[in-house]
Order: sequence, then structure tokens, then C-alpha cells
Amino acid sequence: MRTMIGYFALACAVGAGSYRPSTSASPSHATARAGGTHRQHHRTRGGLGLILLAAVLPAVAAGQDDAPTRAPQWAIEIPTRMAADGVPGAVVVLIEGGAPVWTGAFGMADQASDTPMTADALFRVESISKPVTAWGAMRLAETGRLDLDAPIDACLTHWSLPEEAAGITPRMLLSHSAGVDLGDYAARFPPDGPRPGLPEHIAQDFSLIAAPGTRFSYSDTGFNLLELVIEDCTGEDFALFMAREVLAPLGMARASFDWTGEPMPTGHDLRGRPVAPYVYPGRASGGLFATAADIAHFAAAGMAGAEQSVLSPEGVTALHRPEVAVGGLFGFAAQGYGLGHFTEVLSDGRAAVWHGGQGYGWMSHIHLVPESGDGIVILANSQRAWPLFAAILRAWSESLGVAPVGMTRVLWAETAARVAIALGLLIGAFGLWRATRPGRRPRVARVILGGVGAALILWPFWAAAQDYLFLFSILPGLWSRLGATSALAGVGLVALALSPQRRR
Repeated sequence: MRTMIGYFALACAVGAGSYRPSTSASPSHATARAGGTHRQHHRTRGGLGLILLAAVLPAVAAGQDDAPTRAPQWAIEIPTRMAADGVPGAVVVLIEGGAPVWTGAFGMADQASDTPMTADALFRVESISKPVTAWGAMRLAETGRLDLDAPIDACLTHWSLPEEAAGITPRMLLSHSAGVDLGDYAARFPPDGPRPGLPEHIAQDFSLIAAPGTRFSYSDTGFNLLELVIEDCTGEDFALFMAREVLAPLGMARASFDWTGEPMPTGHDLRGRPVAPYVYPGRASGGLFATAADIAHFAAAGMAGAEQSVLSPEGVTALHRPEVAVGGLFGFAAQGYGLGHFTEVLSDGRAAVWHGGQGYGWMSHIHLVPESGDGIVILANSQRAWPLFAAILRAWSESLGVAPVGMTRVLWAETAARVAIALGLLIGAFGLWRATRPGRRPRVARVILGGVGAALILWPFWAAAQDYLFLFSILPGLWSRLGATSALAGVGLVALALSPQRRR
């Protein structure tokens, strides 16, 4: 893991923002020539030292020949946050007025070879694949090749739905309201090795957990089924269709739903270990490879008034319109889900849409305010990046003059963890101190203290043995301390339970 100083120094070397405003009205050509002005943020964070560093950061362009603009003030804190969470590398793109205005590359693309991250690095963007796939489905609908509200059985030729799922429509799959289970998100295979075909994988992975059309249920399998629907409806490979009718027209020059073997940064899992390249059986749910610039072009195309040739303005609006209310854990970050997009209403009443992605070794996020043309893209080659993303989104929200967007609530877990750590220290210290003094404690109380103490001691060892826990994702820099103080509190409670009893 790199030290905070290492990340800080590296930010000065490769974290500069570059700005190439468009000479065209189309946001897909936002890198035509240098010039223009940067909208001033009305809030700043930090003192004189950070202000001076803000002037230094833009002095080095991220692989660009033209003079870059000033980095946003909040970007200065990114390396510190990366160091705290153990995130090796990240690329961030800021969008204003419907076009990318700044790109920052931070940290390392490969730690073993000391290769710095670059702005043009190719990433696995994981579930950002879903909103891109949604554009493909809407493209088919607007050109009369797919009815979003007709049962998908009409298209399927390589696999048949079970009888209880016969009413599923493309709209249900796009809005995660088809009642399909999440699916096996750990089904990964070497890029050049054998893997099951999509129909075979869906046959093994498909199950219903709710009646179609009744409620939100996030599903990778549902989007992979949509991929099969698109292939069977068009008679064409999904990746080829998406490249021709969505990716290329939107200026996503290096994006692909197929593995190309192009060099990429090294991904890292929750324990910071390198991750070997892999592919999924399905591509629509999480198989897109793209650069931050590619995703920024996609984001810009979704802004109000954007000039793009793929969808009508009404089609884009339909993708962003909430179709179903979101509950459960997703409900902490989103209010609804449209077609391939999470939705929320900002504190000033504007609508925002977003999507995130988490895969083995990679994380991604895109957030848009279509009405004003504001947006942000964040990509990281680490599975430890949720708090980093939340911190960036909080600062970005402040720059827009709105309350933090829903995704920033990930940071609530850090506050709760710090409180729990403090309580663990106090309970452990009190228990060990009190155990040295005989007292009168009923047997039932001692049994309860011992049982709770044992649980507090044992659960961190159980957690450490797991490949994945939600706790690891939201507390990558704190969960080990949380586990240690939990064990300390447990030792204190067990000591208290076993302490000598005062005689009557």
C-alpha cells in the first residue's frame, strides 16, 4: 500500500486536470482545441497550503499537449483519501455545461512496475454497462425493432422463460422490476479460456424472487437476459450492435463490450491484492471496457439539449424517468430507478440520474444533472473505492450548491464505525478494570456478558475469512480497527463475566 506522502507527491506529478473545450455544440467532440473558461465554484475547502497546491496541480497536463485549466479545489484532497482507503489509482472527469472540462489521473495503474495512472487508461466500468445497454434497447425501440412492453418470449429463440416468468417485458428488465434474482456476480472466467455460452449461463442462473412487475429487485441476470433478447431480436452479436449503434455514434472511441486484450491498469480486490483479467458470461450487466473519456462522452450525451444521433430527446427522457421506487440498501442512495439509471431529486428540486459499478478489483460511478449539464465520472482500479467516491461526490455536490447526493451516505458508515471503535475501547478498558474488583453479578448476567463478549471476539475472525462482506466495501480503511476494538471489548466483557464474585 502506498503511503499518504507517496500519493500526495504522485498527485502533483500525474493528477493534473486538462481542459479542451468543444468547438462543436456536440458534447461528443469536447476535445477539439484548448481554450475557454472554467466556471468558478462558489465554495472552497482548505487553507493557504491547499490553495497554493491548487495552483501547482494544473501545471502538469495528464497526457495532453495544451495548457490545462485549474483543477477544482476539492480534487486536491483525492490523493489523501486514496491513501487512507488503500486505493491504488483513479481517474475523475468533471462535466459542466454538457461537456467535459477537467480530467484528473491519480495514483498508480500498476504498483508492481511503478506505472502511474493516466487519463486515457482503459477500465472495467462494471455496472455502468447497464445504462449504456439501456441506450441500446431504447435505440431498438425507437427504430421499431423492439417493443419495450411486449413479453420477451416473442424474441427469444435460444432460451425459453419458465411459465411463471412468461409476462416479463424489456421494460421490466431495464427497470429491475422483472422479479429476477441478482444472479451469480462471481461467475468470472479467463478472457482466453472456455466459458459457458449466454443461454447456458442464464439457464443456470435464472430464478424469480418476486412476481414480474411488482417491485424493484436489482438483477445482473435480468440485464444479461436483455442481452440475449437483443441478440435474438436483431440476429446480431450484442457487442457488434452496441458498437455500431451506440458506442461509435456517441464518440466512445475505445469502449467495447468485447475483450480486446488492450493493456489496462491492474485491478485490486478488497484486500489490496492484484486481480487477474477476467470476463463474465454476459456483457450487458457489467462487461463494458471503457476509458473515463468514453464514459464522459456518454454522460454528456444524456444532458438536456445534447446533440447526438442515437436517441430522440424523448427517448433520453424516458430512460431517466423513474419507473419503480427503490428500497432496501439501494434505498439509502437512490429514490427510484428508470430504465438503466438510478434516479434522485436534488435538494434544489432538480432531477439527477446516476449509476455505479463494483466488480472484482474495479469500481466506477457516473452522476448527471441533465437539466444543467453538470456531471462527474469516477473510475478506480480498486474494490476499496466506495468511500473515496462518496467523498468526491460530497465535494462535487457542494460545488453545485446542493445537499450531498444520496451516494454520499456511504460515509455515514465511517462515522458509525468511529463511534463503535471508541465504544469498543471504552468497554474493553472498563471491563478489564472492573474485572479486577470483586462484585456481585447474577449468574444470568455473567452468562450474557460472556456470550456477548465471545461473539465480539469471534466475529472479526469470521469476517476476515470471508471473500466478500458489504462491511469491507464501505469501511476499507476502518474495518480492521473496528474488528480489533470489537475483540478488545469482547475480552473486557468475558473478563468481567469470569471475574471473582464478592461473597455475601
